[in-house]
Amino acid sequence: KDTEMTATTTRSSFFLLLVVVLLSLVCGVLGGTNEEGLAYLEENKKKEGVVTLASGLQYRVLTKGSGVHHPTASSPCLCHYKGTLINGDQFDSSYDRGSPTTFAPNQVIKGWTEAMQLMVEGDKWEMTIPSELAYGDSGSPPKIPGGSVLIFVMEIIEIQGDKVEALRCDITTLENCNEREQKYIAKWNTKKEEASSSVLVEAATKEVERLTKMKGDKMKPELQAWLSRRLHILQQYKEEDDNNKKEE
Repeated sequence: KDTEMTATTTRSSFFLLLVVVLLSLVCGVLGGTNEEGLAYLEENKKKEGVVTLASGLQYRVLTKGSGVHHPTASSPCLCHYKGTLINGDQFDSSYDRGSPTTFAPNQVIKGWTEAMQLMVEGDKWEMTIPSELAYGDSGSPPKIPGGSVLIFVMEIIEIQGDKVEALRCDITTLENCNEREQKYIAKWNTKKEEASSSVLVEAATKEVERLTKMKGDKMKPELQAWLSRRLHILQQYKEEDDNNKKEE
């Protein structure tokens, strides 16, 4: 009976999460982050190890997994997670329920959708998610007020569906970089030698924005894969600049 109750609670919590997301999308209520949240995001991105993506999503790797694949958007994943507000109030936890939950990246909030497709099996991340990538102005009453920044600790235990090769190319060592990636890095390294750090980052940011707009379901898989690899490389240049600024 205890097992049945735990399973029921897990399903109920997940379906509530899914319903709120769908309602938010249908009603167009995904709004901006409140002032307190914006201040928190601004301070959080300065912390060591925090990566800020173009979308505004922030993450910090707690445990680096040994997996070699990412899930696709529709691939079910067995996950553990815990969610809190920026004041530390917890609103959900599969850890407390004692049972992980299965869901696909495209079934949950936008912040999870983006982050999960960057993770591999065994990865455990701390995500700081702006309101517009979570529950927006509507929130998720009574525990999540509108405009809230959310903090999640999430780990992917198992990818149970389709997978894509993980993005592991390192721009510094060129480890796990194929020939095409190495040529792309060489091009950007030339720009790095010819321009200041700020100019390089500005160029990389514009290219990230351009490539992100190109994403779509109609794109051929091989083109989508190359686009993702370029975004991964460009993000590393931005991270490198952020880390240099933190050390100054």
